[in-house]
Amino acid sequence: MMNCSLFKITNLKGLRAINRHSIYQRFSRNNHWSKYSYVCGATSDPLKAYTIGGVFNDNVQQIPDLEFLVSRHENKRYTFAAMDSEVDKLCKSFNAVGLKHGDRVGIWMPNCVLYFIAIIATARLGLILVNINPAYQADELKHTLTLTDVKCLLTLEKFKTQNYPEILEKVDPDIWKRPPNTPIESKVMPTLKSVIFDSENHINGAYNLQTFFDLGFNSNYSIPNVQPDEGCIIQFTSGTTGKPKAALLNHFGLMNNAYSIMKRLGVHDDLIEGKSHKFCNPMPLFHASGLSIGVLGPLISKAAIFLPSAHFDPKAAVDVLTKEKCTFLFGTPTIHVDILSVFEKLPPELQDNDLKFGITGGATCSPILMTKFNKMFPRAKILSLFGMTETSPCTFQSFSNDSDEKVQSTMGFIQDHVEAKVVDANGNMVPFGTPGELLIRGYLNMNGYFNDEEKTKETIDSNGWLHTGDQFVLYEDGYANHVGRLKEMIIRGGENIFPKEIEYFLESHPLISQVQVYGVPDDRMGEEVCASVIVKEGATVTEAEIKAYSKGKISHFKIPKYIFIEKDGFPMTATGKVQKNRLSEIALQRISSLA
Repeated sequence: MMNCSLFKITNLKGLRAINRHSIYQRFSRNNHWSKYSYVCGATSDPLKAYTIGGVFNDNVQQIPDLEFLVSRHENKRYTFAAMDSEVDKLCKSFNAVGLKHGDRVGIWMPNCVLYFIAIIATARLGLILVNINPAYQADELKHTLTLTDVKCLLTLEKFKTQNYPEILEKVDPDIWKRPPNTPIESKVMPTLKSVIFDSENHINGAYNLQTFFDLGFNSNYSIPNVQPDEGCIIQFTSGTTGKPKAALLNHFGLMNNAYSIMKRLGVHDDLIEGKSHKFCNPMPLFHASGLSIGVLGPLISKAAIFLPSAHFDPKAAVDVLTKEKCTFLFGTPTIHVDILSVFEKLPPELQDNDLKFGITGGATCSPILMTKFNKMFPRAKILSLFGMTETSPCTFQSFSNDSDEKVQSTMGFIQDHVEAKVVDANGNMVPFGTPGELLIRGYLNMNGYFNDEEKTKETIDSNGWLHTGDQFVLYEDGYANHVGRLKEMIIRGGENIFPKEIEYFLESHPLISQVQVYGVPDDRMGEEVCASVIVKEGATVTEAEIKAYSKGKISHFKIPKYIFIEKDGFPMTATGKVQKNRLSEIALQRISSLA
């Protein structure tokens, strides 16, 4: 790799001004390599040997009485000291059931206080927390638990239409033959030994939460020497094989990235000046952004976190913004659109708020969204952020004083300490302004895909570059824009969906012969899932029947909104490959005719 020496042009008003906005340029304009798409986020602020547990413990010692977490839907509020007491209880119980350093603990629930306690308790004990989408059905859950060898599972009894004991029973009916409050013995999931339901009921083969806490009442535990580079959290990300992959993230990457995000937002500057912040977190905690910006960022910057609801509810989010006076709101463009739609219906006297920034990720900020946001929150600014699960997650982020045009037209500026380059199909760097695949290198890259060395090697090459599969344009000023995806991922309301998994599932329908799944643009969700289906000879099936077949078998957000029965086959290339782009064009024409 060429010399990536950079220098900073800064104003001279002190470190806080530098932190707010630094301009990076290259030394040698005559250098042959200076025209190629490579940038490095230079900074004088060094990386630090953080661990999640270490940062939390420091806060408990330094600011025990400062408010840390408010769960509005549970009507619970915790200072750092109060949260430490709950974390201690859970650590004792984990110890009582024999969990050891490096064991995996699954958490399968929506946003709640227990989720926060589990994040910190597992980090303190050197355990690895496995985040599981609460919408998962039996096959998805089985894949998750067996791939990561989960030893202990925290979950609910019921949430929305989900009945978690029933779903677990579909995975392995035998585990419920044991009496309540006893270890599990499962041939299907041999490593799983304990299931804990956040419930007052006693369920066969499982502990309820109070009984689980009672187990640890007289237990003591020792805190292991947890290292920053250790894996601590597994986030699932879909893969082209059709099954989600388990990205193992480490303390060092997660916490330094969270610190960098907060620094660019100016949170650390405000902390120096004695200003405290309140983060409204409507994002699910099993998402990388919900974890990073919604938990770890506020943790490292001593800010308070507010959970409006168990799952996204725009009315609850608006209630938190106006009544708790939150200063930061983040989410996908879809979340912002829905919150603004509720906020604008409030009478003027109820619209009072202290919002400073809205942060949007997963897609560029549209002019319509920005205009509406600026109208509803004239004292606040909306900013862009880009990342992916495998990069802990943020690689590009807007500055607080970026112009509206810059926020709309880019995904932000390269993050501190991060290298990025854009390459062609042969792996060669392309000139600035030319589309190609985005590659990332730095402290923030995942340890790898858990129990999948082959996929890890496909994603992170021998030089340490992580191949994102995203098509980007990189500009010479350090900003970048996401212009497409080399992979066929669909981003629906911030949910990353890969067609292959849905295709495999729909092909299990007894009357379906072939399936092609793809995304189509949608004003609200960004993209919607669309499926083109060829049925078996002599068979007939309707769109409604396919949706009914899917319900309860795959997550609701993966069920295609639009299903077309193709009688003339799929459009093909000269080499016999299905033209998904053509299917998408045809689908848009059909959708328009239905409107």
